[in-house]
Amino acid sequence: MAEKSALKADAPTILRKILERKVAEVAERRQQAPVEALRDKIVDQSAPRGFAEALQTKIEQGLAAVIAEIKKASPSKGVIRENFDPVEIARSYEKGGAACLSVLTDVDFFQGADSYLQQARNATSIPVLRKDFIIDAYQL
Repeated sequence: MAEKSALKADAPTILRKILERKVAEVAERRQQAPVEALRDKIVDQSAPRGFAEALQTKIEQGLAAVIAEIKKASPSKGVIRENFDPVEIARSYEKGGAACLSVLTDVDFFQGADSYLQQARNATSIPVLRKDFIIDAYQL
């Protein structure tokens, strides 16, 4: 369950802050959308794109198997990209030959959003990975 900490005693303070916030976020989201409501949404989703297969295909073609990251900000650097447009970035990475995309969805520390993930997926044909701090099965 999300309330248990898997961090070591000497874990960096930022990880502790992220975990504390993530526990609260999961609790908030559970109240907004119970698991049953999410299960109903899953039925309407299209099939996942083959992440491992996309990487393997690039390797077999003798190409770099790049997982390109879509990230607006970070706790250490602040805003990395002022004119952040996940659709434009995703299309640019796909056009440049990326095998897959990794999209930051953490709101509080990386200024991400679940909508960025969906936008990147809708704008491209390559596999897209949600990059976040997953602490509870509810987030999956």
